[in-house]
Amino acid sequence: MSSPAQGAAAPVSHPVTITIDSAHPGPVIPDDFAGLSFERGPLLPNSNAGLSGNLFDPDDSSVVTLFHNMGMHSLRIGGGSVDKLIPAGTGADGYDGIDKLFAFAARTGVKVVYTLRLLNPTATPVNNLQAVNAQAAAYIWSHYRDNVSSFAIGNEPDWHSYHSWPAYNSGPDHQGPASQNDPSIFETIATTAGSAYPSYLAHWRSFADAVRAAAPGAPVSGPDLGAYDTSTFTPDPTGMSWTRRLATDEQHTGRVAEVSQHYYAGGSVETKTGTTTAAQAISNMLSAQWVTASKIGTDLPPGNPYTPYPWLLANNLAPVIQAGLRYRLTESNDYLVGVLGASDNYASALWALDHLHWWAANGCSGVNFHNKQWLNTATIVPNPNGPGYVIRPKGYGIKAFTLGSAGQVKPVQIQNPNGINLTAYCVGAGGEDYVTIINKAHGANSPDAAVTIVAPGPAVQGAQVMTLAGAQRGDAQGTTVTLGGATITGDAPWNGTWNNVAVGPGSRINLTVEATTAAIVKINGGG
Repeated sequence: MSSPAQGAAAPVSHPVTITIDSAHPGPVIPDDFAGLSFERGPLLPNSNAGLSGNLFDPDDSSVVTLFHNMGMHSLRIGGGSVDKLIPAGTGADGYDGIDKLFAFAARTGVKVVYTLRLLNPTATPVNNLQAVNAQAAAYIWSHYRDNVSSFAIGNEPDWHSYHSWPAYNSGPDHQGPASQNDPSIFETIATTAGSAYPSYLAHWRSFADAVRAAAPGAPVSGPDLGAYDTSTFTPDPTGMSWTRRLATDEQHTGRVAEVSQHYYAGGSVETKTGTTTAAQAISNMLSAQWVTASKIGTDLPPGNPYTPYPWLLANNLAPVIQAGLRYRLTESNDYLVGVLGASDNYASALWALDHLHWWAANGCSGVNFHNKQWLNTATIVPNPNGPGYVIRPKGYGIKAFTLGSAGQVKPVQIQNPNGINLTAYCVGAGGEDYVTIINKAHGANSPDAAVTIVAPGPAVQGAQVMTLAGAQRGDAQGTTVTLGGATITGDAPWNGTWNNVAVGPGSRINLTVEATTAAIVKINGGG
């Protein structure tokens, strides 16, 4: 980290005390929690978005090394292309793309959420789509079950554009047009997206049952909901999301292994209030509001809607846990398509690290960051300076999470009298606790945090720290990132280092977490 310029005021440090509560452990974090999501297209021949070769090539050392270096353990294949492309096994390439995908999965150690097509429009139908899906699931399950996380069916089926609907009155003397998309999924009240849920559920269940019959024991997930607000709530007296309703309807059937939700916290980049700039996006991504607000609100530019984590948890996902089921954010990111200069810069590393830990602490079974080819704001992108692939800063946030997330969540109490913009999380297992501290204060004269960690019990034998940092203290918009003093590339194994931290009386560990950095503190409790 750089030192203050000559004549500049020294950074101010604010005291923060973090106390680990081992008496009330939270959820266990699954090994495949952190992941990426890709469209269905890369599995097709010559469909690597203008690049030669198959993206999921087990012999491509660049991508394989990046997955290993990021600690990646989950890969979701889905997106809108699933319901537009012909299903695997029906083209001239047969199951070649499937074979390459799962060879890549075996090489990198990832579990795959594989999405099957659900939408079957009248204008361009796929003959016997249900049987085609069942055959593909049977092939994958019989050959590659060790690397299968679940079979999903359909992508974002709650959107109005996904449905058929009857003609409707759109004015005093005008009859709105009917739509005949897929007649199996239809709105009983035209223009009311939620009214299509009953037909969707019946259709989805028939496909899920066909998959389960063809691949006995295979986990099934859904609905991969597209909305993260109230716009597609089902028109019940109380109103609820399709995610919540599917969990309620399926909680005792044994049909669903995991309920899935999509989530872009900042929503769309372009809204009625204008286009979000990089500076505005960074302020939003690193704000306390995204992490703490209980209602859907607006942030920069003024009037731009966002969905805070607690609102989505309370309205869509806590009911899934109450139904006795797991939930996963199979497609997630800061903004839909991202904001250049923010989603692809250092701020995204801090945001991703915080996003992963918050959802892990609140019972989520995994988060897959969507990697749409080849947006510059994606996590993995083609190397602009040569062959192979590189990661954007978000990949560093993912790696930092995997370093400190093995085990069970332990609550922390944070004393932060000066209200510094900081979050902290603890995960422990096997006599080791990992405390992750994220100082999101950024900009000129942003404060450092003088952190004291109070570890449980008197038996702490030692502590080490690894730092996630940008090029300069306080700068969230740079592109240079290091973790443990090292960069992450596709050329060689990552070699970040841990540094020792002194443990004082009463199992207290003191360290400074500079502005716009994060620290992962590994505590050896000797248990």
